[in-house]
Amino acid sequence: TEFCDMRLAWEALPLADQARLEGLTAYHSIMHSRATYGFDEWSREEQKRFPPIPRPLVGLHEESGRKSLLLASHVADIAGMARDESAALVRELTARATVTEHCYAHRWTQGDLLLWDNRCV
Repeated sequence: TEFCDMRLAWEALPLADQARLEGLTAYHSIMHSRATYGFDEWSREEQKRFPPIPRPLVGLHEESGRKSLLLASHVADIAGMARDESAALVRELTARATVTEHCYAHRWTQGDLLLWDNRCV
């Protein structure tokens, strides 16, 4: 199991990149993330039940006051961008966010319990 700290990912970005990302909206889609694994057949009913959901690309953790990237495999598009430009940005941010320095890989042993904050990993 691996967790990547999206606060560290945000803080490692140059200020110019942070300014460019502030205010952008990402569309999260379970259909998009599943398609990367070859599951791309959805009925019309399923397509209606699971529309892409808009979420800010940058979030604020209320308790700590720290910003983080709200980036996940579900991000299909960035609002206002052409699909190829959006995909390139998501790939770039994912590559930056998942560097070893930002991530923790847990090797499970009997009795382990992990807690994490979904708002920033």
